[in-house]
Amino acid sequence: MTQLLPIIEELADAPDHAARARWLLEAPLAVIIRDQVTIHRLLSAAGFHEGLAYFAAEIAALSATRGRDGLAPSTIRMTREYARIGIQIIARGGAEGEKHAAAG
Repeated sequence: MTQLLPIIEELADAPDHAARARWLLEAPLAVIIRDQVTIHRLLSAAGFHEGLAYFAAEIAALSATRGRDGLAPSTIRMTREYARIGIQIIARGGAEGEKHAAAG
């Protein structure tokens, strides 16, 4: 593997989807936008589909043209929040690997 920044190595070394989900929720947004190609590659290689969906929603929100209120369009914000809820469930150790996580 090529030399990665320590914060990206944490994702590369994550033992499971719960750890990857926690990394996605805790990583600085600047890192997510700056290293998006590497992050996408690592999530894909791990088969973390829910993480990829959240990651895509986060990138879309960060890249969206904002309205006069300073916010991304509501559809982008809602997509991001729904994806975040799913990742939060996985980060807590629930519904790992399921496409449609049930609260519990």
